Amino acid sequence: MKSILEISKFKIIPYIILFVSILFSISGQLLMKYTMSHTDEGLFDWAFIQKLALAVSVYCLGIVNWILALRSVKLSIAYPLTSLNYVGILFGSHYFFNEVITLTRIAGVITIFLGILLVVIPLKKSI
Repeated sequence: MKSILEISKFKIIPYIILFVSILFSISGQLLMKYTMSHTDEGLFDWAFIQKLALAVSVYCLGIVNWILALRSVKLSIAYPLTSLNYVGILFGSHYFFNEVITLTRIAGVITIFLGILLVVIPLKKSI
């Protein structure tokens, strides 16, 4: 059983901030798609500007969280984890916009996810 000291060496808060960044990024992109898909009257009417401002603001919150996460998380780990955006966008596009999830797309996302695991999971050094 690991001691509290061993567990406290792994700082969880920066990774939570990183995952919040990923969630804001996915949400912002989905909101941008929604905004652009529901623009019937024109690009510069008040309702459009409000929706677009919300989408960009949410996306910007993702950027702010990304910057905060980089204070503690190694870039070589943080950047590959942002590939989880592909997974979120795939499922969000299906759920909100009825986009088709094909077997090829699922295979692609699984390949990306396995690649992330290979980069992020630490391997024991052989002596």
